[in-house]
Amino acid sequence: MQKNELMQYQVTCNKCHRSFAITSDGSDRMHCNCPYCGQPLLVNLPAIAQPVMPSVQSINYDVQDKGGDNFSIKVLLCVLIVLFLGGFATFGFIYWQQQQENERKLFAAQRKAHADSVMQIRTKQQMQEAVIKRMADEQKSVCSFLDSFYRKAVFISGDPSYYVRYLTPYCQQMVFGVDAYDEGEDVWGEWWAAFGNFNNEYDFDELRRNLQITPLGDDWYKVRLSEHGITVFRKIKVQVTDGHVLIDDVR
Repeated sequence: MQKNELMQYQVTCNKCHRSFAITSDGSDRMHCNCPYCGQPLLVNLPAIAQPVMPSVQSINYDVQDKGGDNFSIKVLLCVLIVLFLGGFATFGFIYWQQQQENERKLFAAQRKAHADSVMQIRTKQQMQEAVIKRMADEQKSVCSFLDSFYRKAVFISGDPSYYVRYLTPYCQQMVFGVDAYDEGEDVWGEWWAAFGNFNNEYDFDELRRNLQITPLGDDWYKVRLSEHGITVFRKIKVQVTDGHVLIDDVR
């Protein structure tokens, strides 16, 4: 049986780059550890080897590092971390966009509600102003009617029957009673008693100069009758229908 010859080789560690000697029994590969840093190594040995002699130059051989597996794991971990961070950043960006969109919609809804509120207030104010203007115009028209009525129908001496048309049936009954225009009835006296003053010596010119009509509200108007230093007030209620004015009550 032939005894295997032991061979010695010079090896350089690929981690710490320091050289050391190994002894082989003639195989083509050999596992060893670096005596300096402890790095595990797999050494590929040449098919024909020569013993190490003091005068022979050291030969460096390629070494396979098992640390490559650790590098792959590190790369995989880095990839996973990058993917996690990228996914987290994407989720955060989408969430931020949704928040911005929700805030924009909320702001738009608040602006619309404010605009609607302002429009409602403005419309209400315009309606109130229109009502006030209509009432003012109506009162002005009624004051003009009563002024004309007094000047033409009251401050005269004569038969007032023509102007009875401007009284409602209720007011006619108040002035003349149930049976108006009975024979022998003093129509003018009843007319003056209802609309005039208590002075039997009336001065129509002075009454016309001092005549004043003032709105009281609720279709009531105050008539100022003044002559010879005596002032009397009459309160007259009117009915206004489609712009047509009738006297409904007098006190």
